Amino acid sequence: MSYGSGTLFPIYFIDPPSLLNTYVTNIPGSGGSPLQVVADSGLRAAFAIGFVDTTGDWIGIYLGPVGFETLLTIVGGGQVSCVPAVIPHNSRVSVRSMTATPITNGNITLTFLGQGLSMVGAS
Repeated sequence: MSYGSGTLFPIYFIDPPSLLNTYVTNIPGSGGSPLQVVADSGLRAAFAIGFVDTTGDWIGIYLGPVGFETLLTIVGGGQVSCVPAVIPHNSRVSVRSMTATPITNGNITLTFLGQGLSMVGAS
């Protein structure tokens, strides 16, 4: 995937474990507080989110401090895909189901893509 004049590389992932097993850690329903998956994106801005979803549900990606999260984009639906989404430096990222029902089965991974040198494994 390209962005502007550069190629996008993985620059950070959800906080360990990088695979969110919703059997163990449920994703809250739309009435609950979003579940934090990245405490701080560090000094790197992301320009896209690659995801692998086996939950089959639609999942909102939110930015902002606890209690002030705003919806950035929606991923999931049992897909493997990539969506453009600008995530500023030092962002807190969280997830929440787009329906009232919590997500309690399946897995999801999120790979945040940005420009520059590959920083796989960096937080």
